Amino acid sequence: MMNQIKVLASSLLVWAGTTCAQQADAEHADSKHDRPPRLAAPATSPAAEKTWHITTGLLIETENVEGQSDNKGFWEPTLYLEAARGNWSIYGSFYQENHNGAHYYGTQGRSDWFNQYEINLRYLIASHAVYDLGLMAGVRHYQWQYKQQDGITRYQTQRYTVQPDWEIRLGDQSRFSGWLALYQYINHVRQNALTDKELEGETGFGYQVNDLLSFKLNYYIDRGWNSGSDRLAEFSQQELRLYMPLTLALWHTPLTVTPYLRHSLDTDYYNVEQQRNDGETDTRIGLLLEQTLPQGIALSLEYAYELQRHHGTADDAGSNGKYHYTGVGLSYAF
Repeated sequence: MMNQIKVLASSLLVWAGTTCAQQADAEHADSKHDRPPRLAAPATSPAAEKTWHITTGLLIETENVEGQSDNKGFWEPTLYLEAARGNWSIYGSFYQENHNGAHYYGTQGRSDWFNQYEINLRYLIASHAVYDLGLMAGVRHYQWQYKQQDGITRYQTQRYTVQPDWEIRLGDQSRFSGWLALYQYINHVRQNALTDKELEGETGFGYQVNDLLSFKLNYYIDRGWNSGSDRLAEFSQQELRLYMPLTLALWHTPLTVTPYLRHSLDTDYYNVEQQRNDGETDTRIGLLLEQTLPQGIALSLEYAYELQRHHGTADDAGSNGKYHYTGVGLSYAF
């Protein structure tokens, strides 16, 4: 039955062809990187085409494996700016994964593990009554920083992105939408335990029950591979994702409450030391709150709990992991 589900889910991506580059620590789920910037389709009315719509904000995320306290925790702030006018939108951000507050990484010789700078440009190619089609191109610059005996060493890597996105309206209540990204990594790829290429996408069907409730069931894929025979950092991940947004009118501005569920269909990573693929099954439940406030201000709160089952581990006692994610966001639109 599971194989049938995989085949059905995989077929959703036939027309088109949000965990990101693999890091040195398997515990790190890198949840932020499995979702791309939310570049909304620009308004297409004549008046809107002459007006800039700008949103700027701060997102602070934390990640931790249960039982490790702050020893292996991550502190991840993101500053971003998004501007849209007519059919064009541009997104820029600075993200840092900070380990300075974690005792474990200090003893292992790491400082701020990496900084990330990103800029994306999206164009709404077509917009009709029944569908929208967009195309995004972007570049992300990674800066890794390692403490070594002879001082601090930095490695720079660039990621180039081409990403189409689409929405097909199947009626007043149903939608088929998604995105598919192809990444190319260059410079210090091996030093930073990355793959040469990566394919990532998410697509699925949404249904609006009423003004209060909607559902969305998506298929997610992320696969990294190398051009040659070197299999360092290669990985493959497939998930089913269920979202259930609730729009509540508790105050003058709406509150959106989104419970969600993610479950692995097939996930494996290449183990260089053992020369084999190690599998993993993850089940995540989460809750996202998004509250719009007066004067263009918006607030978001998110928490997720994930049970991780690692396959192919020699010590079965250490093959399970419990992972926690939190996110707090504040934005201003004008």
